[in-house]
Amino acid sequence: MFVEFQPDQVGLKDVAREAGVSHALVTHYFGTYAGLIEAVFERRIRALRELMIGRLQEAGVLARPAELLATLFDALQDPVHLRLTRWLLASERPAAAHAFALRDHGLQLIAHQVANALEPSPSKALIEEVELALMTAVAAAYGYAIGKYALVGALGRQASREMDLAVHRTLAEMLQGYIGSKLAK
Repeated sequence: MFVEFQPDQVGLKDVAREAGVSHALVTHYFGTYAGLIEAVFERRIRALRELMIGRLQEAGVLARPAELLATLFDALQDPVHLRLTRWLLASERPAAAHAFALRDHGLQLIAHQVANALEPSPSKALIEEVELALMTAVAAAYGYAIGKYALVGALGRQASREMDLAVHRTLAEMLQGYIGSKLAK
């Protein structure tokens, strides 16, 4: 349903009808429409996190942050992912934060894996620096994906695949420089 419609254009009854189940069954499992959106988004975030964790197992991947960021930017090219993200962010409901954070703190898990790859027994300070760097990179990626037409327009340019790649490359270089500076210490 979210491939064709914005979240505000779909209701629980529409979802139930499309799934071939009763409205009561959908309500039983998700409670509210917001609960359904959060569950769909959480499933997408969990799959993205698992993909990232798998990528982090590859030898030398930290030396190639552009590859890791490409995985994130690819997910952000999905219109459904962006629709759900916009809806959750715009809702400003405290429960919406759970869809991003997951109940198991997915970004924190990734940060710990990166810190462990940088140092066999990373200090708390290094872990916190990696967490901040990753949160900043994810925020930049989401911000660009959600607002790219306005941002690029503010530069007097047109959105394009070339511009997307330039933003990806710039963010990767910034992240690489930051991680490199932490390794040099």
